[in-house]
Amino acid sequence: MTSLAVLLTVYGRYAFLDEAISSIAFQSREPDEVLVFTDNKEIVKNVLDKYGVDAEIYQEPRLSLPATYARVGELSTADYILPLEDDDVFKPNKLEILEKYCKGYSLIKHAANFIDERSRPINWMKQPANPVIITRENAWYLHLSFPYHVWPSTFAVKTSLLRKHGETLMRLKLHTDFIIFVLALMEGNILYIPERLTYYRVGSGHSQLTSCDKLSKVICTWNKYVYDDAFLLRYIHDKNVKKLILPTYFHHLLNAYLLNSIYDCEFKLQAHFHGD
Repeated sequence: MTSLAVLLTVYGRYAFLDEAISSIAFQSREPDEVLVFTDNKEIVKNVLDKYGVDAEIYQEPRLSLPATYARVGELSTADYILPLEDDDVFKPNKLEILEKYCKGYSLIKHAANFIDERSRPINWMKQPANPVIITRENAWYLHLSFPYHVWPSTFAVKTSLLRKHGETLMRLKLHTDFIIFVLALMEGNILYIPERLTYYRVGSGHSQLTSCDKLSKVICTWNKYVYDDAFLLRYIHDKNVKKLILPTYFHHLLNAYLLNSIYDCEFKLQAHFHGD
């Protein structure tokens, strides 16, 4: 039997926490572990207790998101980690369905339904309708038609991957979904399935440009993405995977470079980040 752990990350955003935790509580197949990383243990514990969810809570707010995954690799005994961001919601049969596919793939990625900040269904992005096995050789080509790396709440990540690359994850800043996707390619094949097993919330994240008033947050996020993308280019030696990283790197680099003079971010890319 494959063991499954849910990883809930809660940092500075609690408005949707009730929905997220209730979606863990009402799974038709219970998780073998629930790990929570947060900057406010008390708030999270109150909601966990409300729904009777037994979880290990870690208040380590200084960790970057990639570093959080490294810590999970150290702590979890499960075979696969199912991330749940605090604004997203698992469907009740998610774990039951995913368990059938967790058979050696380094990463399983599934489709999602989309909801807005008021939990209303919306149409946002067309997703592939057929299963796909993604390899180092075809990843770049497939990425031209759909960004298979997006939305961590639609992932099941092999825990051994997080353990193996833990030191690297500790050094990275933010671009978690892309980082995990790239590392998964280095460890084996990725399976995409079209079942929609998560409600993904559009408009609440700092990487989503849905209105002009969020542009400053997005630019600051992209600065960290540039750092991570540049690090991956140095860390990864497979030419096919580098081919996947380069367009993402240049996209973030160009936008950050052009707009950094307008917005003041705590972390800004430096010349040596993209000089190699």
